[in-house]
Amino acid sequence: MKIDKAFAAMAVFFAGSAYAQSSVTLYGLMDAGITYTNNVATPTGHGAKVEFASGSSQGDRWGLKGTEDLGAGIKAIFVLENGFEIGNGTLGQGGLEFGRQAYVGLTGSLGTLTLGRQYDFIGDNFWAYTLGSLSPTGLLAFSLPAYAAGGYTLDNRIWGDEVNNSVKYQSPTIGGFTIGAMYGFGNVAGSVGTNSSTNFMVSYGQGPLSAAIAYMAIHNVTSSANSTEYAGGASYAIGKATIFGNVTDVQLSGGTKARSTTFEGGATYLLFPDVSLAAGYQLQKRNNNLGSANQIAASADYLLSKLTDVYLVGALGHDHGFGAQVEAAYGASSSTDVQTGVRVGIRHKF
Repeated sequence: MKIDKAFAAMAVFFAGSAYAQSSVTLYGLMDAGITYTNNVATPTGHGAKVEFASGSSQGDRWGLKGTEDLGAGIKAIFVLENGFEIGNGTLGQGGLEFGRQAYVGLTGSLGTLTLGRQYDFIGDNFWAYTLGSLSPTGLLAFSLPAYAAGGYTLDNRIWGDEVNNSVKYQSPTIGGFTIGAMYGFGNVAGSVGTNSSTNFMVSYGQGPLSAAIAYMAIHNVTSSANSTEYAGGASYAIGKATIFGNVTDVQLSGGTKARSTTFEGGATYLLFPDVSLAAGYQLQKRNNNLGSANQIAASADYLLSKLTDVYLVGALGHDHGFGAQVEAAYGASSSTDVQTGVRVGIRHKF
């Protein structure tokens, strides 16, 4: 009799699952173009570089996202997102199958809880306060904060960073306010803290104003140091224009306690329904006599349709401590403290 009851309970469960409302969406983005960069360091001096580059405005990707209605206002959700290079067909993110995102979770009236490889809250929220995300400048505008002090250990991840083995909670929005907390497990036996990360966020959005503050701590960002980051940003819409700004401060705990503070400000303007302009300025201050750096970037974007656009972007970087690099990840360091980059490209979303 107990076995019969158990089978009956399982039948009810699976029958309910079979009739639950669910959906799966395929989506993606492809970006390709030609980038010109001057003063690229070579074994014999320097020279200009003209190259095909994909994923500079936004990273090439395809993904699957889905929801299932579990009843009582609760839904199961998932995202699997792959990054790739359309120039040569290779996988991005170090060859990971779903290197951009891979998570599953629940969402409802009490908020959203997700588990897996997912972006931190800086990546989730600060796109609204950065030129690199609000315009097709992309990696040309992200280069200065990412390449802080001649390397990526002081990267402020203003473009977002994927956190492995993470548990993430985001509250419902109340009175315009949303809070979030995230913990990335290091998965190291005998030490909970090794390779772990902690992230907190408070955001506000009401009418034309949007703002957020965030904290991020990463253990063992280098072999001898942890990193701590504080970030704040805001934007305000005025008619066809939006002004924005952010400030980030990143510091390492070991060695010389390297630190970089980056300020950014700019604006976007909808010139015509199908033409938008954007420009911004960044200034970075560093300790340990590593000098400062600054950069300006601008873009013009023309919509061929709701899903396809063509663009022209440019950036001028000046780094007093290192060879300037105006395109993060794809760019090459300058043989001097100044470098200019210009890019023309096309972007399609589906």
